[in-house]
Amino acid sequence: MAAPEGLPAGYQPCPVRSQCTTSSARNLTLRPREEHEALQLARADQSTAEWKCRYQPRAGIEATISQGVRSFNLRRSRYRGLAKTSLQHQLTGAAINLNRIGAWLGGSPHGRTRPSHFAALRLGLTV
Repeated sequence: MAAPEGLPAGYQPCPVRSQCTTSSARNLTLRPREEHEALQLARADQSTAEWKCRYQPRAGIEATISQGVRSFNLRRSRYRGLAKTSLQHQLTGAAINLNRIGAWLGGSPHGRTRPSHFAALRLGLTV
């Protein structure tokens, strides 16, 4: 069997690849040096305690927006006009707070996050 273009002779595909991915092709993104170095610097910054402390509020806000979109149809407004739309958003925010208070008083546990496909493979789970 001839090796695919750009791969060394003697290349053999992974025999268990179908267990890991359904993709038929591999796509690599090669960025210009300056962009690559900036990306590496940003990723290194993200592993610092200071960055994680700065990011923490955003994580909470993202969760609130996600709950509003999933549970309260926050993506669309029922009304036309800024005043009515603003009122809808304020009332939706109050509803989210009441929902969370009710869950807290009722003792219902937080939802568990799903493991990624890669983590599921490592843990032996089926996704």
